[in-house]
Amino acid sequence: MLGIHVMLELLVRGEKVKGLIRKGANTSIVKSVFEFYHPDKKYFDEIAWAEGDILDVVSLQEAMKDCEVVYHTAAIVSYHKSDRKAMYSTNIEGTANVVNVAVEAGIKKLCHVSSIASLGKALQGVSLTEETEWKDSDANPHYGITKHLAEMEVWRGIQEGLPAVIVNPGLIIGPGDFSRSSGGIFTKLNEGLNYYPLGGTGVVSAKDCAMMMVDLVKKDISGERYLLVSENTDMKTVFEKVAESLGKPKPQKPATNFIMQVVRLAEWFKEVFTGRKAIVTRESVKRTTQQVFYNNEKVRTAINREFEPVGIAIEQTGRFFRMMK
Repeated sequence: MLGIHVMLELLVRGEKVKGLIRKGANTSIVKSVFEFYHPDKKYFDEIAWAEGDILDVVSLQEAMKDCEVVYHTAAIVSYHKSDRKAMYSTNIEGTANVVNVAVEAGIKKLCHVSSIASLGKALQGVSLTEETEWKDSDANPHYGITKHLAEMEVWRGIQEGLPAVIVNPGLIIGPGDFSRSSGGIFTKLNEGLNYYPLGGTGVVSAKDCAMMMVDLVKKDISGERYLLVSENTDMKTVFEKVAESLGKPKPQKPATNFIMQVVRLAEWFKEVFTGRKAIVTRESVKRTTQQVFYNNEKVRTAINREFEPVGIAIEQTGRFFRMMK
């Protein structure tokens, strides 16, 4: 989702864009999102596609030829045990490959997309900032661990002379693939979900993320990380706004820890007997019951840009969802 929005933002600004695409990948969702925002433009036709994979160094070397800037948005986001091996490989080894090839190619600026999951934990009542230190803990989700270690690869690249900035987005809302990440919220609520999580987090629109990433790359900034969070909000509010955008009833019941555990077990049994991967896991239960706050002052000061209300992004995404269905 974010990579789509970054490409579109660059094309709208008149930049030449090359997109790294895995063999056999379907680009129809890219075209659909582009046409949703700009129905009278042909931005999709301006993309130069390069087939490859961040785990394939040779393909990365070919893709980065004649490039000046790299936006590294590729990662696996998962809280499922079966995805861990691939997630560690893609998120850490893949980022190391991107950094190494970028150094070798003399890339002028790398923008690495990390996550709020890579930040350390805050004390009760204290907001997380870019300066919050990571602390090793059994409570850290494996996704967060991989993103933290991926950042370490970027910091290594910076020490080797690669100009780079790191962004740490919150929960990203925007048109895209509704079978993955935050898109799954729209899918589940469209099916008539009546429960909402008790926790809360930082939320941001995909458009804002893309605009701020491009702004940061164009500034003479390196060796800095920036939290990209528009609002700190509870998931109840997010779920209600998503349901409203879809014309569905708002969820009425809080998903208490007991209910979440029951759902987790039900999902586990479903996976065992049907092979359909569980949506709710032990790690995702922990994640959805936490209330964490984030401070966005650093990025607002750096680029003098305000975030759009998340409600606007949810309404647009709901409209795109209905259009695609």
